[in-house]
Amino acid sequence: MNLSELTPDTALAALLDGNVEVQTSEKSSRKVRTYAQAEQSQTGLADEFISVFYNGTVRSLTRPLGIFRGNLAITLYCKSNSDGTAKKKRIASMIEQCEFLVNGTSLFGFYFELDPSNVITPTTVNLTNGYAITVLNVKWNTIHE
Repeated sequence: MNLSELTPDTALAALLDGNVEVQTSEKSSRKVRTYAQAEQSQTGLADEFISVFYNGTVRSLTRPLGIFRGNLAITLYCKSNSDGTAKKKRIASMIEQCEFLVNGTSLFGFYFELDPSNVITPTTVNLTNGYAITVLNVKWNTIHE
């Protein structure tokens, strides 16, 4: 794989985008939008969304260059309750769906798995922006075909 083709963030965002769903009421649900690195707008964001970012450097496993590995962070955002507490059931559902979709999955020449040495950062409420944030750490590597 060439350096210009190293887009695991885009592949992982495509895997998650619209495939994670949140229950908003007893009879209603909505699909969650996922953004790759540098694609997330700063305005008009939904109550729930996911961002995928590089989490560290990309390393080559071969010489000449061709097989690579690295880490990504899946950041789950969920608007907090009006009293500033996290919507724990909604967040837990998002985590469960991401785990199912990501762990051990291959897409567009990339293999993804949750990082067993650093799986999750517990949910934290950001009182400045009103979102509860949870981070899942994902290891990726290119698949040599």
